[in-house]
Amino acid sequence: MKRIVCLIMLGLVAQMGSSVFAADGVDWYARGDFNGFGLTDQLVDQGGGYFTGTISGLTPGDRFNYKIGRDDWSASAPGSDGRVIADASGEINFNFWESTSWGDGWEPSTEMRVGYQDPDQFGWELIGAMNAWAGAAMTDQGGGLYSIQVNLLAGSYDWKFREAGSWDIAIGDNFGNSAANNTAVVASDGDWLFQLDLPNGRWSAAPIPEPTTFVLAGMALATMVFTRRRQG
Repeated sequence: MKRIVCLIMLGLVAQMGSSVFAADGVDWYARGDFNGFGLTDQLVDQGGGYFTGTISGLTPGDRFNYKIGRDDWSASAPGSDGRVIADASGEINFNFWESTSWGDGWEPSTEMRVGYQDPDQFGWELIGAMNAWAGAAMTDQGGGLYSIQVNLLAGSYDWKFREAGSWDIAIGDNFGNSAANNTAVVASDGDWLFQLDLPNGRWSAAPIPEPTTFVLAGMALATMVFTRRRQG
């Protein structure tokens, strides 16, 4: 568990180090059904293009559409409304990054990211063409990180993350609730890892390297070390 929490914190730090930020001094607001999409909940600037905000006084389990936006709606994220549920304390805790250029291997990679602390009110599942849109339960890794490993045949698969057993809350390509499907293009048969990282507002889908890949990489590294020692 400590390792997972450390990974989440590293993700937060890594995102704070991303580039391409909006101009300094720009105010951002949490806007949603909880405040009539108004301007009563300004986010706190944590520096480096990273902002946080807490909506409190809500009824635990109530659901809300939301965006993070400027006062004049000149910019907002996610692209389509997000949807979130209040936690057991009646709170929603948002994380927001105004960067639009990401090189961490996660998506969305060309848009601002909005995440939130896991409300722990339900589980998540992967649903798509790979399971005939029937849904498959993801593993809760702790700290708002969910994952599932799936064996896929070569081909193209549309899919989404969604609340277990319901389409009321789902996450598509831009992390919004009504966003377009994600697509996985599988070049050859093999295992894929799908990950949903709620606090960091991001997701990933990638093939898992074959064990032989690690063996070859290890042999290459060992050869390099041995060669350098001989040269020394």
